[in-house]
Amino acid sequence: MKQLLIFGDSIMKGVTFTNQKYQLCQDHSFSFLEGKGVKVENFSRMGATINTGLTVLKKKLTPCDRDTTVLLSFGGNDCDYDWTQISENPDAEYQPHTPQQLYVESFRDAIRTVQNAGGTVAVTSLLPIDAERYMQTITKGKNYENILHWLGDVEHLYRWQEYYSSLACYLAWAFGCRLIDLRSEFLRSSSFCSLLSDDGIHPTQAGHDMIHSCVASALAWA
Repeated sequence: MKQLLIFGDSIMKGVTFTNQKYQLCQDHSFSFLEGKGVKVENFSRMGATINTGLTVLKKKLTPCDRDTTVLLSFGGNDCDYDWTQISENPDAEYQPHTPQQLYVESFRDAIRTVQNAGGTVAVTSLLPIDAERYMQTITKGKNYENILHWLGDVEHLYRWQEYYSSLACYLAWAFGCRLIDLRSEFLRSSSFCSLLSDDGIHPTQAGHDMIHSCVASALAWA
């Protein structure tokens, strides 16, 4: 029997931002794949970084075969910063939650862990963000001008997150993993703005529907 094991953050868990609060979207469990003979287990966690995912992966993963696909989807939290500290002292130097070298090393470890267990690895690119909306989210209750001063410009949020997406894509290529390019699918959509919630980073139900479709198509389960 085919099996899909998902390790990711709030996006793969199915979180959306509605009415100024985070909640699971109505259809988020990938249960539609069960009708196609695919058993799905989702170990994604809100706020997870690649190091969180690696810890969970090593606890949950057992020896498997090529019919088991392990989907790895991390980076959004890794490239994020402590915006409260930046708001209070915008002239200091800061590191993201997972500096890029550690991100690469930990992601590499996760891929090798799955491959050594006998499974097939799939990696997603990061969803694009709406920098303007995300800036409003991270500066709420903080000093907007200080955070902007540290960033240099609002679009730096987009470019920095895009950089982490490129790292994930590179690792997929380097290790011969299947790449599920969610980013490109979102960017080419004529309804892009409706695919992201008001926080500028989490998908709407329509966005999650597109993720489900992309995953199923990329893994030939559509």
